[in-house]
Amino acid sequence: MTTADLAGYIQHTEVSATADRARIEQVLSECEAHGFAGAMVQPCWVPLAAARLADTDSSVCTALGYPLGGDRTLSKVTGIRDAVAAGADEIDVMANIGWLKSGDDDAFRRELDALVDAAGNATIKLMLELGGLTDAEAEREIEYAVDAGFDYLKNSSGFGVGGQATVDRIRFIADRVDGSVGVKASGGIKTGSDAQALLDAGADLLGASSGVEIVSGDAGAAEEDGGDGY
Repeated sequence: MTTADLAGYIQHTEVSATADRARIEQVLSECEAHGFAGAMVQPCWVPLAAARLADTDSSVCTALGYPLGGDRTLSKVTGIRDAVAAGADEIDVMANIGWLKSGDDDAFRRELDALVDAAGNATIKLMLELGGLTDAEAEREIEYAVDAGFDYLKNSSGFGVGGQATVDRIRFIADRVDGSVGVKASGGIKTGSDAQALLDAGADLLGASSGVEIVSGDAGAAEEDGGDGY
């Protein structure tokens, strides 16, 4: 796979709390220059990203409800609707896995349904946070998310208990959805070889703060920068 091909799978990410307008403008310029699949930014930057990327093939992506997932459902629903109205094409959201781990599956499933409904025609992805779940819990979450109508399942937010993207975790998801929904890999993706291994394991999208380094082959810069783990 060429670097240009690889860029088409990467959602170039900058969701750090300290990112200022200049940094977001840089990320958007990098999306334009390299042809990344999308720009993943905090909700406050969605209008800027939507204006900058309007005439490109890069989608505007944002994330809500992370890294803890404990926001009330109404807060998440309101945030999703606001982000879509502001120009977001894609929403990554984390559900309340505390409910799942408590065995309160009815409440968990109601939240999943509400999140999908709030997204409307926008693409919506669920952060599974596999690093904090047993295999049995992860299998239930995957089943419920597919039933609710999520477009993609994502191994992790890249923060906290979610953990990093590994071949085993991506294959775990891919084997259980069997192509019925997309799979996004996120967390610790630093090099082209990392990216290729995850795509080979079944990922359809990659979330990475080191997008430029991945497509340029500058692994040293990615390690030095550290990214945000997303």
